Amino acid sequence: MKIGRNDPCPCGSGKKYKNCCLRKDTMSVPEQIRYAVKENGYKEDVEDVLVNMYRYMERKQWWGACHASCAALYVCLSEIGYKPDLCIGEVLGQGLYFDHSWISLDDKMIDLAISMTLLGGAPASGAIIFGKDIETGMPPILDYGVPGRGIEDQAKFVMELPFNQYMDSFPDEKDGLWGVVREVLSTDINIPSLREKYKDTKRVLIRHE
Repeated sequence: MKIGRNDPCPCGSGKKYKNCCLRKDTMSVPEQIRYAVKENGYKEDVEDVLVNMYRYMERKQWWGACHASCAALYVCLSEIGYKPDLCIGEVLGQGLYFDHSWISLDDKMIDLAISMTLLGGAPASGAIIFGKDIETGMPPILDYGVPGRGIEDQAKFVMELPFNQYMDSFPDEKDGLWGVVREVLSTDINIPSLREKYKDTKRVLIRHE
């Protein structure tokens, strides 16, 4: 059935189709991210951090880099005054379980990496911004924090490694993941100060029974 421009949007937003998903269909991913952030009432600083992180990941072809991208994103969001949680757990999609990291901010999920998987960058879904897929406007089609096979060795290693050591050991930037933080925030940073500030950071294991 064809949807008219003035018909209610099928995503359930209550808006006309022309002012909702029809508009989103013509947006680039960074524009969709900015739109979703505004829709949730957050300021432009959050838009900038998420868009800069997405662009960094895309430029570096950061396929499957959920643990690294979320660690850097956690620091970036904290540095602009928010209190995110750095989450890790199992995700179920299309009958497959996999270990994954994501961010929770004000109990709403942020997951950029799900749109850039290990399968040559093929997306498992659109990026999740504040609990909704930016491509569909709907909640994620994947189940996060499911009790599956149990966290496997690589994710256990990431969980157990001290946060600063994980940030320091990233190989693609001169200053490890702190270098990613610098680029995403687009400002100079004091790495020794940040190392002290975030030394006790822990990933939160999410497991919904």
